[in-house]
Amino acid sequence: MTIETGPRLVLHGLRRKTRSRSRRAAPRSTAGRMQMTYTVVLIPSAARTRVLVTAGADELLRALLPPPSQLQYETAAITFLESLALWLNSKLHVVLSVEAKEAGNCLGLTDELGVGVHSLFFDVEVRDRGARRRRGQRIRGVGDFSDLRQLCLVPDGN
Repeated sequence: MTIETGPRLVLHGLRRKTRSRSRRAAPRSTAGRMQMTYTVVLIPSAARTRVLVTAGADELLRALLPPPSQLQYETAAITFLESLALWLNSKLHVVLSVEAKEAGNCLGLTDELGVGVHSLFFDVEVRDRGARRRRGQRIRGVGDFSDLRQLCLVPDGN
């Protein structure tokens, strides 16, 4: 059985084999690789827009950007998120933290009803800035268990 290896090149009297074009053009397979989950938190205000990008518990990016009122292009936030998704090669989970009255069409990331948009590059979840995460009931009087509570937040490696 003979396998065709493609053309041969002669460089300065030395023979060198080249790969066939079909092998060179084959796309890399991402099967078997674990895809990272990235979260982008956007908090627009009248003074600035704060951005935090995380991968799991790790922070990748912190940014202070101009407020939405200073944007010249309506699609600036969408373009920023699409570019970030392309850079990270992953679909982003975007959390937009705004007041309930500001949620309608905020940065182009929500519709008129304040519901987050979904695209090929990101999904937007709208969170009310005024809402606070409920802290569980704590038992008092036995000592400080804050280090043990932190251990509960660390995912098990198994």
